[in-house]
Amino acid sequence: MTKTFVVDPSFDANITTSYFLSIRSSSDGLSFCVLDPVVNTYIAYANFPFDQKDEHGAKTQELLLTEELLNMPYKKVLFMTESQHATLVPTALYSKNKHQELLNLCHTHTNDEIEVLAHKIKMADAWNLFSIPKFMYYLVKNQFENVNFYQQYSPFVESNLISGQNMKSKHIFHIGLHDSFFDIVVIESRHLKLCNSFRYTNENDFIYFVLFTFEQLKLSPDETVIHMHGINNRQNPYYLVLKKYLRQTQTAAIGTHFQYSHSLKDITKEKHHNLFNLAICV
Repeated sequence: MTKTFVVDPSFDANITTSYFLSIRSSSDGLSFCVLDPVVNTYIAYANFPFDQKDEHGAKTQELLLTEELLNMPYKKVLFMTESQHATLVPTALYSKNKHQELLNLCHTHTNDEIEVLAHKIKMADAWNLFSIPKFMYYLVKNQFENVNFYQQYSPFVESNLISGQNMKSKHIFHIGLHDSFFDIVVIESRHLKLCNSFRYTNENDFIYFVLFTFEQLKLSPDETVIHMHGINNRQNPYYLVLKKYLRQTQTAAIGTHFQYSHSLKDITKEKHHNLFNLAICV
C-alpha cells in the first residue's frame, strides 16, 4: 500500500479538542483518522505503510512524535494495537487483579516487557485482555492526555455484533484479514460464539484454519454467511480460495455506524475497518 493523507476542508485546527483521534498501530504501518462526534463524521485519515516490519517500534515512535495531526489536543484519543496476543474473558470469570494470569491461560508467558490491559466489550459481556510493549504504552501515555488503549478484537466484535442484530441468518462467520494473521468471529443467534486468531503464510494455511473452525463448530456451509473484512475487492486470492470452498462468502462493507466527509468518500476504507469502527468502543 502507498501512503495516504487526506484532510477535509471542514477540519478546524482551532477546535480539535472537540474531535476524537483514532490510531492503529501495527508492525506493518501506522494509520489514524479524526472523527467529529458532533456530526458523527470522519474528517481526516492517514495511512503510513512500512517497507519493512517495525518490530521494535522505531518507525511508529518517529511518526507519533513528528506527525503534526498527532500532536494536537483532542477530546479523546483511541490507540489500537493490532496483534494476536489477546483473549476474551467472560465477565463472570474476569478479575482486574488477575490480568496476567488470565492472559497466560491462552498465551505462553514471555520475558518481553509488556503492559497487560483490559477493555470491556459491552455487547459480548466479556473483557478483552491484551498486551502492548511497555515502551509503546508509556510513549503513548505520555504523549496523549486523554488516551484509551484497545486491541482489534474490541471494534471487530462490537461492530459485528451490532450489525448482526438485523441479520436473519442463525450463524454469521466474520473473517478479518491482516498481513500475517487473521481473526475469526462467529455470531450465533445474535450472540458471540467464537473469537480467535490464526497465523498464516499462504492460501493453504488460511483455508485449512477456516474449514477447521467450521468443522469444530459443526457449521453448515450452505446456511452460514461468511463476511470477509480487510480486503478491497473480490480478486483477492484469499477471497477467491474461500469462495471456492464456501459459496456463501461475501466481501464485508465498512459499516454504517459513521459518516465520511466528501474528501474521504473515495478512499479505500475496507483495509482498516477496525480503525474506522474503533469509536464504537467509547
